[in-house]
Amino acid sequence: MAKKKKNISDKVRNKQKPSAKKINPFEVKINRVKHDVLGRKISKHDKGMPGLSRSKAIKKREQTLSHEYDQRLKSNKFVDKRFGENDTNMNVEEKMMKRFALERSHDKSKKFSLNDEDEDLTHYGQSLSEIEKFEDPVVSDDENDEDRGKISGKMVSEEHFGGFMTETQDNPADQNHKSWKEKMEEVIAKSKKEKHDRQMEKEKTLALTEKLDSEFKELMMLMSKSKKSKDDPEEKTKADDYDMAVRELKFESKGEGYRLKTEEELAREEKERLDKLEEDRLRRMRGEGDNDEQPKRVHFSADDLSDGYALDTSIKERFHMSYKDGKLLMPEEDGESKSGDDADDDDNDDNSNEDEEDDGDMDDEEDNEEEENKEEEDSEEDDDDDSDNDSYKDIQSDVEEEEMDTEESKAESVKKPTAKIDLKKKKEIMDAARKELPYIFEIPAVYDDLVALLQDHTAADQLTIIERICKCHHPSLADGNKHKLEVFLGTLVQYYTDLALQDPPQLDLIDKLTILIYKLVQMSPVPTANLILDQIKDRQEEFRQICLRKAGRGLYPALDTLLLLKLVPILFPTSDFRHSVTTPAIIFTTQMLAQCPVNHERDIAAGLFLCNLCLEFVSLSKRFIPEVVNFLHGLLFLIIPKEDNKYERVMPPFKPVGSSINLLQLDTKHRSFEFSPMKMSEVLNTEMELDSLRHDRFRLQATHSCVILIGEFSSLYKDLQTVREVFSPILYMFKKIDFNQYPSTLKEMMEMVVEEISHHSNKTRKPLLMNRKKPQAMRTFEPLVEEVFDERKIKNRSSSKELNEKQKLLHKYKKEMKGAMREIRKDNQFLARKQLKDQMERDEERQGKVRRIHQMLATQEGEFNAMKKAKPS
Repeated sequence: MAKKKKNISDKVRNKQKPSAKKINPFEVKINRVKHDVLGRKISKHDKGMPGLSRSKAIKKREQTLSHEYDQRLKSNKFVDKRFGENDTNMNVEEKMMKRFALERSHDKSKKFSLNDEDEDLTHYGQSLSEIEKFEDPVVSDDENDEDRGKISGKMVSEEHFGGFMTETQDNPADQNHKSWKEKMEEVIAKSKKEKHDRQMEKEKTLALTEKLDSEFKELMMLMSKSKKSKDDPEEKTKADDYDMAVRELKFESKGEGYRLKTEEELAREEKERLDKLEEDRLRRMRGEGDNDEQPKRVHFSADDLSDGYALDTSIKERFHMSYKDGKLLMPEEDGESKSGDDADDDDNDDNSNEDEEDDGDMDDEEDNEEEENKEEEDSEEDDDDDSDNDSYKDIQSDVEEEEMDTEESKAESVKKPTAKIDLKKKKEIMDAARKELPYIFEIPAVYDDLVALLQDHTAADQLTIIERICKCHHPSLADGNKHKLEVFLGTLVQYYTDLALQDPPQLDLIDKLTILIYKLVQMSPVPTANLILDQIKDRQEEFRQICLRKAGRGLYPALDTLLLLKLVPILFPTSDFRHSVTTPAIIFTTQMLAQCPVNHERDIAAGLFLCNLCLEFVSLSKRFIPEVVNFLHGLLFLIIPKEDNKYERVMPPFKPVGSSINLLQLDTKHRSFEFSPMKMSEVLNTEMELDSLRHDRFRLQATHSCVILIGEFSSLYKDLQTVREVFSPILYMFKKIDFNQYPSTLKEMMEMVVEEISHHSNKTRKPLLMNRKKPQAMRTFEPLVEEVFDERKIKNRSSSKELNEKQKLLHKYKKEMKGAMREIRKDNQFLARKQLKDQMERDEERQGKVRRIHQMLATQEGEFNAMKKAKPS
């Protein structure tokens, strides 16, 4: 059966179709839709191929950005600068005609001209046409032209480059007959002669210089000798201020760095110093002087002639050792030498008599102590003498007896009053040591111990004792010292307040004691704060009980409470908004100003003191205290004259009627008066009579203090919005005062205060207005729920077409900006990868070269080693 032939159509049909490119499913990214909706048109962004897009972008950057990066440093670019090439207004024929015209007008004869006007050749910034021809070069002093291989410009101009053809004007006939060789020989001879002359002149100059140097040295020697000679003081040159300053700086000691001592080290050194001083005082009180000052008795035998040796002058007492009846003879003051026991008894009797004669007013106890000490010393000396006697009992000869007789006769004839003088001096030293303050004190545990320790001493000694107690019990010296000092601080504060109750008050001691209290507070501020706070609470409770008994009216406290409040702003800060001690102190002070009526002059003084204290409390914080302003307003009410039928308005604790409404009215007119601060011991002393302050002097002083306080508080409260309402009653009271009754200084001060208050009160104030913009509510986490939901977007709700277009453009702008930033970021990443790749290629190439070099060197080294090992043939 024959094969069936295939048609052409079958061939075409059966022809293999080109296989479609398979796509890796892992390179396809599909944006999953949260909710599939039937009939919704699928967006082109729902399916993407990031790998393919990335490869296309990289290929595109390879063709554009990479090429530009490689060509960034290339400068060999062909730029077409033909005439009219970049002129779009000219056609091809016009361009050709312009080029032909410029070519014909160009002169080729001046092509190589160096002096062309258009082009100017330069050399190192200097035009070649202006540079000199260097025909006359400058010859230096040290070397001539011949030495440097050069000849003069005249020779060059006459003999070289045709110059020899021109005849010279000096002797043209001779020049014509001389040959070139003769002329050159003359030039050489002339140059040699000039060189020889210069050499001779140089040698002569050198010799002359050496001669001058030697003569100058001799002259300098003569000048130096003349300066050093002391015969002519007038010839000495006086040093000026600058030389003196330089010499002082030369010998000035340079500063050296050192470490500052810590507080513990300083306390330890101070304690050691006090211990040493106390030991010295006790030794002097016992009559024991320094070891260097005590005279020493030196024993030397009777046959010691002391010839040929220098006597020791530092030893005050020297005596020959002698014995009688087996006992040592001792020298006495009255010139009689006696044996050991008798001498000791006589010494005791003499010393007791001298003590009675010199110091008859001493106590019996001190005399007994001295006698006991002396008896102990004498007994010790007796023991020493007895030990010496035992060794010399059997050694007695006729020669010794004769010498003893001579010594006795000498002792009887010579009297020594020095012993009496030494005893008096010793006794004076002991008395001074007893009267001196001890340097070490035990810290008192209770208040009675402190009073017993300080009551018999002066104010200066009391401060010294307290200071030494603090130094001896510093917290760094022992563990329990801090607690002891805290207890001691409590007793010290109590003693501080008790000093104010004495008659008269010890204000000077209180003032100096404040410094020591402040130092102790810095060591333990918290316990001190609790201590002061308890004191304030106790006194405030006493004040409250008084107010309850007197229907809400209190009494101004004594001086101890006032000084305790005065201590608060010194020890604690007053600028804090809330302080554990300062705030209760302010409340207690204002409570007294508000509830204590003014009945007599001492109440006025106490109120002024509290007002000054309030000023210290609020000088930094500028806190408003209405009680102070009210009290000052009440004092002005006490100053103004009152009408019988009319009562001025005044606020409690002041009363519009009564016997105390005219306490500060003057009896007479005063033209001049010297104002001075009021003494607290006089105006606040409760022991003094009330009538002692009823005089114009106190009234003027109180008025002066009141005006000063009003000025201070007006300056302090000038920034208050209610300054007009606060000080308007005070201005009203000032208008009622007759300024002519007061001295000129006080009158000027009152007028100044009134003017200042008026200026502060007349300031314009802005009225209260409603806020123009509704305050924005705070953001919360609660969702916004709308009862009627609108599907339209908020941005499409606008009815303005321009606003919608603007929003669309803004949206496109933001989109393009994000795309541009994204492309720039990708370009930078591409350049970074390319730079890294180039660097790695360069490093690999360099490493390959290094490896080849090392291989070559290794091969050479191996061949060399093989040649060395080979045996010689």
